[in-house]
Amino acid sequence: MKRLHFLLTATLLLLLCNCGGPEKSQLALDKGISLMYDRSRFAEAVEQFDQAIKYNKDNYEAYYYRGCAKFNMNKLNDAIVDLEKALEIKPGYADAEFTLGRIYFILDDHDMSCYYYKASMQHGRANVEDDVKGCP
Repeated sequence: MKRLHFLLTATLLLLLCNCGGPEKSQLALDKGISLMYDRSRFAEAVEQFDQAIKYNKDNYEAYYYRGCAKFNMNKLNDAIVDLEKALEIKPGYADAEFTLGRIYFILDDHDMSCYYYKASMQHGRANVEDDVKGCP
């Protein structure tokens, strides 16, 4: 009887811990964005984006913003990985494409920079005209 009670209690606790994944993900995402933009606390923002991803592996915005935070921390290769993951989850995500264009521009990879700038423009990103002027 004690064992059954323990199992039921443990099962209930597991269910309660897993409830609200998307909601918890959104809360962590919002907190990370606030840290990033309001206070430029990029490392703390990354921790929040990590939590958002933990609660929802398909939160493409969490990958995008984590990539942006890493970009601002000059962790360009890590940023690329996150931005590509955002695009894997949501193909045609113009903001992720534009940011990848910026990173490849900094890395002096003109072809990749142009590719992503053009893709972001095709997917509705505004004000990219100046960025694609030098592209074939």
